[in-house]
Amino acid sequence: MVKPKIKLLCSDLSHMPLHFVWRDSGVTEKYGFELDVAIANYEYGPEPMVTMPDRAPRLLDGTFDFLSGLHHETYIYRARGDKRFVYLAQTQNDWDDRVVGSKAISSAQELEGKKVYVSTSAPCVFGNLKHSLELAGVRTDRVEFVGMKERTRLPNRQIVEAVAKGEVAAASVDLPFDLIGEKMGLHRLDIPSVPVIHNTTLCANREWVRENEETTLAMLRSLIDTIHYFKTQKSEVCEILQRNLAPMLDLRGSDEIEYLHQGWSNLLSPKPYPHPLAVWNVYNLDVAHDPSVNFIGPFEIWDTSYLRQIDDAGFIDDLYGGAQSAGNPTVNAAI
Repeated sequence: MVKPKIKLLCSDLSHMPLHFVWRDSGVTEKYGFELDVAIANYEYGPEPMVTMPDRAPRLLDGTFDFLSGLHHETYIYRARGDKRFVYLAQTQNDWDDRVVGSKAISSAQELEGKKVYVSTSAPCVFGNLKHSLELAGVRTDRVEFVGMKERTRLPNRQIVEAVAKGEVAAASVDLPFDLIGEKMGLHRLDIPSVPVIHNTTLCANREWVRENEETTLAMLRSLIDTIHYFKTQKSEVCEILQRNLAPMLDLRGSDEIEYLHQGWSNLLSPKPYPHPLAVWNVYNLDVAHDPSVNFIGPFEIWDTSYLRQIDDAGFIDDLYGGAQSAGNPTVNAAI
């Protein structure tokens, strides 16, 4: 029996373009449940706010059925002998952050000796930014990174405005704030895209999954169907994003919503498997160099058997009209 209400905790507001569509598109009703979404570190809905450190405990104690994110703590738990965490699916294997710079910055190398705003110190954001900049030839030890304290974190629009005012030379921002920066006279810096496990990683308690396999399969089918909906129903998706996300992100025009939709449509994987390069990169950013954890292998906390069961039955190919049309986006093999 499928659980009638499934509770999902999202690790960050930046995941919500997909999750609002997942919740509000009507897709979940086809699979017999209602999706309830909470956002960590954000006052949203009737439930008390969940802090970032409480994400893992609230999944393990059953407060939430699934968690979107938690890209590093799972390895630490497993290294301590707690093997309950499992990743079931990965919707995005490429980074969606963009770096916008002032007119005075014509190349990434010119960031040396200057201030660059980064909204979080999380390895899958800050670590990947540094990696990308280094591949672009930047000596990151000569860049002054600012803004990473969660308590003083600025909204993306204010971050872009800080670049426009000359308070910082550049900033790492989420889509569609590179477009918003361009409308303020800024420009997007050309830096290499690096594969990384980012945004919606469907994480669960393995013990709960074993006891709720029918619900787990329904959740995965609805996720796959939502990705297809996101890619193929532009007007409906943009309406959902306009109603739910625009007020939260301070998006002010239909062009910004449509740009966000297009960016996510290009990044989402029809078959939400993790890419091996993305897994290795996120592992290398925060686990591989820590001897207290790195005896745990990169794929030990992954279980794609439920996804494979759905895929082998032809569910995803049928949605897209064939296996070739259901192929995942390529990633840049620059790790």
